[in-house]
Formats: sequence, structure tokens, C-alpha cells
Amino acid sequence: MISIRTPLGKRRRIPLTPLIDVIFILVMFFLLSSSFGIWRPLEVSLGGERAGESVSQPPEAAPSILILARPHQESGVLRLTVNGLELELDELADELDRLAGLGAVGAILIPAGGTGFQEVVRILDEARSSRIKRVSLKLD
Repeated sequence: MISIRTPLGKRRRIPLTPLIDVIFILVMFFLLSSSFGIWRPLEVSLGGERAGESVSQPPEAAPSILILARPHQESGVLRLTVNGLELELDELADELDRLAGLGAVGAILIPAGGTGFQEVVRILDEARSSRIKRVSLKLD
């Protein structure tokens, strides 16, 4: 009986470079797609009549500050009016601190129809850093 042996070829090793590349790409994807922002709660009370509160009864402490927010029609830049005074967003906390020093305890924020959600949150965040105790949001 004739036996022909075929020589066993060298076992080829699996190259690790492509595997490492794929793992590196996955790590980069998950790093870049995750957010590392600091999330903090923002308490918002909607202005208006509360349950069980009569319209004829005056509220205990009426807000004495009115904040109007609207985007400029042409440029889209946010415009703030605090008790009739035009302000920039950076000046809002200082003005609210000044009014709180005069006895104001609360404020009502009324955003116009075209005001974006992020802009409203920025205004509320800025108002939160002032000495005003309560900021209500009035939506139409």
C-alpha cells in the first residue's frame, strides 16, 4: 500500500491588527456618542390659577417682576424685557438681584411664540442664580 503524505502546511496565525483596529473604533464611537454633561434638575412652576384657588382672592405674594423673552424678528437674537427695561441675558441676574434688594420675591417669565426651549432654560437658569426666590413660567 502506497501512502502519500501531504505535507502539513504551516498554521497561519490570525492577524490581530484588524481586530485591534475594530475594537479601537468601537471604543472611540462609544466615547464620542456619550455625553458627559452635568444634569441638574430645574424646578418649573407654570403660572396661572392653582387648584382650589379662587380668582377673587389675591395671591399671598404677587410676583413683582415681569420677564418677557422674544427673539428678534430679523436676526433671531434673544431679547429680554424686565419690567420694561431691555436687557441682555448676561445682565439678567444682576437686575433680578437689584429688584430682589428692593423687595421683589418672585418673577413671571413669558416667552414669545418663537422663543426656543433652550433659550427659555437658559433664562430660567440665569434667574435661578439670582436672589429671586420663585420664578414662574407662563405659556400661552
